Amino acid sequence: MFTALLLCALCLPLRGADPQQADAGRVKSALSEFERAWKGDSPGERVRAIQANGDVPDAEVVKYLARGLRDKQAEVQRAAIEALRYAAHPDALKALHAAARDESGLRKDAELCAALLRAVGQHGSADSTDLLADELWSLPDPRVVQARILGLGHIRTRAALERLLEALRTAGQQRLEPALPDFRLALVALTGLDQGQAPAAWQTWWSENRTKFKLAEKQPELPKDLDRKWKAYWGETEYDYRPRKRSERGRDGQT
Repeated sequence: MFTALLLCALCLPLRGADPQQADAGRVKSALSEFERAWKGDSPGERVRAIQANGDVPDAEVVKYLARGLRDKQAEVQRAAIEALRYAAHPDALKALHAAARDESGLRKDAELCAALLRAVGQHGSADSTDLLADELWSLPDPRVVQARILGLGHIRTRAALERLLEALRTAGQQRLEPALPDFRLALVALTGLDQGQAPAAWQTWWSENRTKFKLAEKQPELPKDLDRKWKAYWGETEYDYRPRKRSERGRDGQT
């Protein structure tokens, strides 16, 4: 009898544990680390705080990550971009959108701008369609153009598909030529069909199928070569590109 009561007593703390309270403790710890990091002058401390706590789904945490986007040090900006790229909190995408629209911020650096736009596309939100498509050619760096095109390919909506086809139709040959492999990859990812890299073939297919085509809810299986490129870009697999940690996934932007 005594043994049974003792075992029951030992079990009470486990049964009574409040997961919300545990989450609150994690949030408190994260915010404490962020506060210490930003009080100091070390970019390395800010990077470590972001990498250690960027996955905590809390609005105040996201505010610190957004603050990291505005940091003067590129390594802090990169860490904040990667954290927001995977963050589950709805404010994360809002922070990325705000940074992507800020002409005085990350848009001035092509490498960081490409990383920022990939982070936007990673969320696959319909709310990002216009942001990615409206200024597709505004910064001609191929990494930035690629991030916009593949980001649209990651948004499974008819609007994203139409914006890609519109860009394919209206862009001049000089702009379009280097981006054709990315257009093909994005369009195949959305449609499950492969019309190659010829813009005319895609336009012919669309004119014949516009009214009857239905976008699949889930991404269709891609041909092996395109699947490898797609997953390498989004960091979904290593293949012959082997990042050592999550923040390095897809950094080379290979397609």
